[in-house]
Amino acid sequence: MTNSAITVSDVMLRRPKTLPADVTVADARAALERASVKMLLLVDGRRFRGAVTAIRDDASPQDAAVGYIDGSAPVVSEGTPLSEALERLEHRPNGRLVVVDGDDLVGLVCLAKDGVTFCGSGPSR
Repeated sequence: MTNSAITVSDVMLRRPKTLPADVTVADARAALERASVKMLLLVDGRRFRGAVTAIRDDASPQDAAVGYIDGSAPVVSEGTPLSEALERLEHRPNGRLVVVDGDDLVGLVCLAKDGVTFCGSGPSR
């Protein structure tokens, strides 16, 4: 398979970790404290509600974390060419792309710390 024929579907994590859309700020903060967690994926069943990458320090622990969705979190489809996905990741400090099919979360593109491999797969280039 040539690099130009590779799509997001070929490199994405198909079962990314998620949290329910009604998760509290306290639980979201606890999840974000883990070094490997760069983005929280909030869902209602399979429906993607949004990604949380940070929560304000003054947020009440009882608040709903859905109020802190990062509207700039990049979203792509499974058929997006890998080259386009890599371009979108170039300026993202967390190396994550949300993969959706309509409103449903279907995966996550997760660039490893080395910047060359994807989480759970081989080289990206």
